[in-house]
Amino acid sequence: MSAGSIEELRRALAGSPLTAMAHARLGTALLEAGEGCEAERHLRAAIELDPGCVAAWVNLGGILLSRWEFEASVEANRRAAAADPALALPHFNQAIGHLHLGEPEKAVECLGKVVEIEPRNGAAYHHLGIALHALGQAPEARLCLAYAEELGYRPSRPSAEALQRAAAAAKADETSTRHSQASPSTSAQGEAHGGNAQGR
Repeated sequence: MSAGSIEELRRALAGSPLTAMAHARLGTALLEAGEGCEAERHLRAAIELDPGCVAAWVNLGGILLSRWEFEASVEANRRAAAADPALALPHFNQAIGHLHLGEPEKAVECLGKVVEIEPRNGAAYHHLGIALHALGQAPEARLCLAYAEELGYRPSRPSAEALQRAAAAAKADETSTRHSQASPSTSAQGEAHGGNAQGR
């Protein structure tokens, strides 16, 4: 948004009764212009005037996410989703916060809502794949990732790296589980015959 548009929004805010929507519009414009601190003040002013102001909650959640305040971001987006459950963005942003907090089950729940609302949201399927990998559900994760690619989604570098980490962790867990599930009698048998049970 141009500086002129921001100034117009400032004048409109100064020349009329204070409304949540006026603060939310100015806060959103400031956020788009890279003025996060001032944007946050206006978004919080909008919420003060109207606790159900979806635009203010979503954009505040984005600011908090960018500062790695994941719990606060999840809560802001939860409030936005409660105010407008049919809007996909707050559910998606909640999921991203949950992934950063190491809560893949909650991320799956939020992303499930996103794909109900927007069945062709490639980003949601990609992040659903990350969350499912984190839960050790590799076949389901691969399906989601293939569908995201089919929809034309191209992950950012951090998102692709997150997927690689989740897949590697899931594979390591799977390998560890296989080794720990070897029956005690089999291990003992290998030792009794002078062999190494793990080497078989």
